Amino acid sequence: MIRLYIFFALMLCLLWSSYQTRQHPQLKFNALSDRITHPFDTRLRYRIAEVDPRFKLSPEQVKSISLQATQIWKDGTGQDYFVYDDNAKLSIHLIYDERQFESEQRRAHIRQLEANQKLWLNKKQQLDQIEQQMLHNKQFLQHKQQQLDQQIQHYHQEMRQYNTAQHADYFQQQQRALQHNIQALQQEINQYNQQIVQLNQQIDQLNSLDQQLDNSVQQFKQRFQPHLFHKGLFNGKQIMVYEFASEADLRLTLAHELGHALGLQHANDPHALMYPMLQQQNVNNFRLSAADKALLSAR
Repeated sequence: MIRLYIFFALMLCLLWSSYQTRQHPQLKFNALSDRITHPFDTRLRYRIAEVDPRFKLSPEQVKSISLQATQIWKDGTGQDYFVYDDNAKLSIHLIYDERQFESEQRRAHIRQLEANQKLWLNKKQQLDQIEQQMLHNKQFLQHKQQQLDQQIQHYHQEMRQYNTAQHADYFQQQQRALQHNIQALQQEINQYNQQIVQLNQQIDQLNSLDQQLDNSVQQFKQRFQPHLFHKGLFNGKQIMVYEFASEADLRLTLAHELGHALGLQHANDPHALMYPMLQQQNVNNFRLSAADKALLSAR
């Protein structure tokens, strides 16, 4: 009789387990012992199993980020779909390979591009200021040239009006003053022209730097294109993460793979969590999209 009761109890557990799995597909990834121990708990249990130290994150930090990832689903649906359990069957592994190395190279390139862009902007601002000063200098020289032309014209008028022989000393003095002014103005004009040459050289250097920067941007775009979520993988037993650019990026990657654990496929909305490319999502302040919720309802 006892064996019969045990048999019926096991059959009841199996039937209940089968019913729950149909209603909550994520439960198939929980251990049977968990489902027996928590018969009415429909949350998917998971744990952090492996964190390569080259990611420079501790298991405790990854656990905290994973809780933030599950909160995305809770905030978007009002329901708890996940629970952290150190003994869970579903495990998360952060595996360092060439993908993360490439991601680090990408961030290094971005930092270099930003530094070059800042350098270009600073030089352009300096040249803009110099150009404004040169324009002011040009106007000033034109004004001095006009004044000198008037002085020369006045000198010739006086020579025609007065007896040159009687006022020889005066005209010699005026002539020496005019020659001095002409030489001084010519020196200023020569200096101005030299400054223009130097300015043009600096403009050429800036244009060359701009071309180099544009080439660097194009090379960056070709090498580091938006890519599929091969940075993470859910195989039914484990979630493996191979690449992330920041903690916010890791949070979204974990949330995406946990979505697969809920039984969701990829979405067509580029802003959705379940879109296969991490490109147009708001990584730092993400909220589930209508497409994500539709997938959850239709599973």
